[in-house]
Amino acid sequence: MNWRRILAVAKKNLQSLRHDRRTVGFLVAMPLFMIAIFGYTFGGSVENIKVYVVNLDQTPQDESVAAAIIADLQTRNTLKIVRSFGPEDAATDPVELGREKVESAEIWATIFFNETFTQDAMRVVSGETGLPAFIRVIEDGTNPNIAQAIGNEMLSAVRSVLGVSSFATPIAISPELVYGEDARFIDFFAPGVMGLAAMMVTFMLAIMSFVHERSAGTLERLLSTPVTEGEIVAGSALAFGLVGLGQSIVIILTAVLLFDIQIIGSPVLVLLVIFLFGVGNQGLAFLLSSLAKTEFQAVQFLPIILFPSLLLAGVFWPLEAVPELLRPVSSVVPLTYCVDALRSVMIRGWGAGDILFDLGILLLFAAVMLGLSAYSLRKRR
Repeated sequence: MNWRRILAVAKKNLQSLRHDRRTVGFLVAMPLFMIAIFGYTFGGSVENIKVYVVNLDQTPQDESVAAAIIADLQTRNTLKIVRSFGPEDAATDPVELGREKVESAEIWATIFFNETFTQDAMRVVSGETGLPAFIRVIEDGTNPNIAQAIGNEMLSAVRSVLGVSSFATPIAISPELVYGEDARFIDFFAPGVMGLAAMMVTFMLAIMSFVHERSAGTLERLLSTPVTEGEIVAGSALAFGLVGLGQSIVIILTAVLLFDIQIIGSPVLVLLVIFLFGVGNQGLAFLLSSLAKTEFQAVQFLPIILFPSLLLAGVFWPLEAVPELLRPVSSVVPLTYCVDALRSVMIRGWGAGDILFDLGILLLFAAVMLGLSAYSLRKRR
């Protein structure tokens, strides 16, 4: 082995990088970008979980254990009490209203204290026999992290109010799941992985293909034919969308057959969501491909798209855990709406009418990206 030749090859590679300023910038900026996003995201805790509170406890406010627990919860950042009902609201059936809000995914839970809550709690604390004291929590169980955070905050508030430091408390938390009663963590995890896989496959295939066609002159020859820009973009979108759809079918079949992933809603609707998302990513890839001269430069765009989507779209942990500073970014990441739609269909069993907002955002994303892609081609012609 000749070290002079080895050093000559190394020098040649380093010199080629020196002339590629975009790659040098990528090598410097990308680690900073990744560390910053990881640091901010992992540093966040679950906050502002929207809940209703129904306090029907008949004990006076200043003596009510329920009121003390609610006051303790309001001092914390984890739960956000968006509406509170008192005994005077009993005629309006606030429990049923809270359940409807949970079913429509407007809130995560409704916390319910019954009429004799303080009496039951004091009886149990003093060691007397009688009805147990419990807090009823009607909650959406599609996100295990959210459900666990609600339970932990309730227990912490109970221990704080009663001055109990042990894990055993005289008040039980009684969860009643509206969705996800039989869901496991893998059921929550699978929709995010499916959306992420569809994004990576369609984006990488599309951007590599477009860059290759441009560098090989294929795109220029195609533009010299009667084929319009819109037809080129639409045909490419159809092709790569179908590729992503095919991969998603493989993922679904594998998940169901090997891991018994539950799909309560329509599998066809799941595939429609993935297809729309894949088409939008194809358009995005086409736009970014105009900024890359080689396939190597094209690959550099993947982390820029991947990491914000991976960490800020609710794939692995809830959006409520994303730091306040980065939450606006989550709202403009298309994968956020894809994952939300997939979870709603697969775990909640919702139909197309229930996810119209997510479908509308994905359709808008696809239309805008394809329109801009056709415009970019027209300028090129």
